[in-house]
Amino acid sequence: MADNDAVGEGEGPPELCDWCGRTWRDGVLALVPDSSAVHTSDPDKDGKRLIVACSAEHLAELQEEYRQRPFVSEELWAWQIVHALTSATPGATAKLIAHMTGLTIPQIDQAIAGRNEQFLHRRNPPKDEPP
Repeated sequence: MADNDAVGEGEGPPELCDWCGRTWRDGVLALVPDSSAVHTSDPDKDGKRLIVACSAEHLAELQEEYRQRPFVSEELWAWQIVHALTSATPGATAKLIAHMTGLTIPQIDQAIAGRNEQFLHRRNPPKDEPP
């Protein structure tokens, strides 16, 4: 099969299936909850990931995979903070970050504590767990 046979007869560039990597033009799309997803310009889309698949079957597999993943609010908040910090002046205060993200100061504190805990766990894994 030639490479372009897999993409069909549509217009525009082909897409890659998030499940199998096959290229396609007439596939299926869905939004799934994902606490690691922060939209570049629309905060209302934060926490939602667009998934693309070459077939309804692969879309169902992807949706099930995301359904099984925990949605961790602190993870989303941490990514929102990182996104805000990329456009903030150096030394931005928590109050400014709260204003930029729509988060509360306690949410910012929780996000930072969660990231710190995650970082410490990676640096010092339990002896029975690989690094």
